[in-house]
This record gives sequence, C-alpha cells and structure tokens, in this order.
Amino acid sequence: MHDSGSGGARLYQCLRCGYIFTKEEMEEYFKDFKCPRCGYRILKKVRKEEPKVVKAI
Repeated sequence: MHDSGSGGARLYQCLRCGYIFTKEEMEEYFKDFKCPRCGYRILKKVRKEEPKVVKAI
C-alpha cells in the first residue's frame, strides 16, 4: 500500500478489498482499470486528507 505523499501520483482504491495503488501499479497487471490484488473493476480516486488552501483576494 502507498501513502498519500507519493510525489503527486494519482492513487486509486478498490471498493471491494480496499487496496490503494497507483495507475502504474495497476497497468503492470492489467491493461484495463482493475484492482491489481483482486481484479475488481469498481475503483475510486483517493483524495488528499488535508484541504487545499486558497489565498483570498
């Protein structure tokens, strides 16, 4: 499992097994969008835990 500070890489999470992985890791096993651990096709993008701070004008 990867942490959220992996150099800005987009992280995905499998909704069946909960495994968190990068797109590169997923493409090593499949050419399609599937979980590398269980092969499930329903994934979600993992959001950053801290909110984005925008300076007010």
